[in-house]
Amino acid sequence: MTRTELLIGIEELLRERIARLDGDIVSGRSDLGTDTKSSAGDKHEVGREMVQQELDKLEAQRAKLRMLLHDLNGTPIPHQALCVEHGSVVSTDQGWFFLAVGLGAMELHGERCFVLSSAAPLAKALLGARVGDQVVHERRSYRILALAP
Repeated sequence: MTRTELLIGIEELLRERIARLDGDIVSGRSDLGTDTKSSAGDKHEVGREMVQQELDKLEAQRAKLRMLLHDLNGTPIPHQALCVEHGSVVSTDQGWFFLAVGLGAMELHGERCFVLSSAAPLAKALLGARVGDQVVHERRSYRILALAP
């Protein structure tokens, strides 16, 4: 698993999620625009407000994904580092970790990788560790096996 493969995979995933939200937002706005006032009165207004609240949630999610994509594109390319730093792809005995943005777990080539913000507690524990080091976080041990290119 390389850093380039991860960057491409994460970017594709984020763009797919953004596109899905764009479609949901367009659909929601269409529903809101075609909803005509009925004799139900207050029921109509409550329904419109619920649709608007859902649209607001979707737009907030889309904004967060766009910010993740922006932050991902700004992730530094570490030189052949001797220790874990922001932008590192780390192989441990507990799995793969990419210190870039807070996305969570993703699959790539049949392998699971945890994409973490460098501000995440586990990422903070890994920062500065070298190949062969053992890091303990929340009573769980992680042995650094390799830093991927």
